[in-house]
Amino acid sequence: MKIEAGMVAVITGGGGGIALGVAELLASKGCHIALVDISQTALDENKAKLVDLGTTISTHVVDVTDRVQMEALAKDVVERHGKVNILHNNAGITLQKNFENHSIEDWERMLGINVWGVIYGTQFFLPALKQAAANEGAHILNMSSLAGFVGMPNQSSYGATKAAVKAISQSLYSELYHYGIGVTSVHPGAIKTKMILATLDESDDVKQATKNYKLVEKMGNTVEYAAEKIVNAVEKNHQRIRIGKDAIITDILSRYVPVGFVKLMKKVADKLRRERVASNATSD
Repeated sequence: MKIEAGMVAVITGGGGGIALGVAELLASKGCHIALVDISQTALDENKAKLVDLGTTISTHVVDVTDRVQMEALAKDVVERHGKVNILHNNAGITLQKNFENHSIEDWERMLGINVWGVIYGTQFFLPALKQAAANEGAHILNMSSLAGFVGMPNQSSYGATKAAVKAISQSLYSELYHYGIGVTSVHPGAIKTKMILATLDESDDVKQATKNYKLVEKMGNTVEYAAEKIVNAVEKNHQRIRIGKDAIITDILSRYVPVGFVKLMKKVADKLRRERVASNATSD
């Protein structure tokens, strides 16, 4: 789909880093942007960075896990912007906890944001997207992850939800082709955002989780790099994209040596467990 001036893009998780990067690129091409997030402060901060690009930027405080709010959001965006060409289901969180320590409430929150947010967004914006596809073009971007390729230790809920997003996206790609709506499953590896920090204090091992965050900051790809890949996926109508060498390697290993890769993850989990036990013993 050729991105043209005057198109409208909706981005959930609109207060985050990747959302800002994508919004900046789309606005620079003349797109109007509807930023959606649960935090008005985060939305205001990102909007302030976009206002000089010369397009209309609206903000919408919405909980993507709430069906009623998401249905109202779709109506609000269409009323304010007149149409929707691009839907970026970007909202998501991660929890660094092992399965035993995941509460049912943890699972409900992860499924609510990472999966139901995608379902609600797609369901309620679909009529507007179908109308836009018939006139200019339409595309859906769903944020999966490298964790959508294989279950990682201490990431059962994150991996499960991102695998679900991948499967949903594959189905939508086939089903919506008839309407001229493109669908891309986005699989980032480590990206320099503050996503880990949002739930850092809830981790089983905050010390290790902090190390993971610092490693991402050191080795991860930039938000700008991710945004370029994502916007290009819209223009090239890619069914999926992998962002970063870590995502590509994870995908390849999980497909060609699936059992061996899972066994490697087991060794990683055992190593982390021993380190945590040793650290707790030292503290005592």
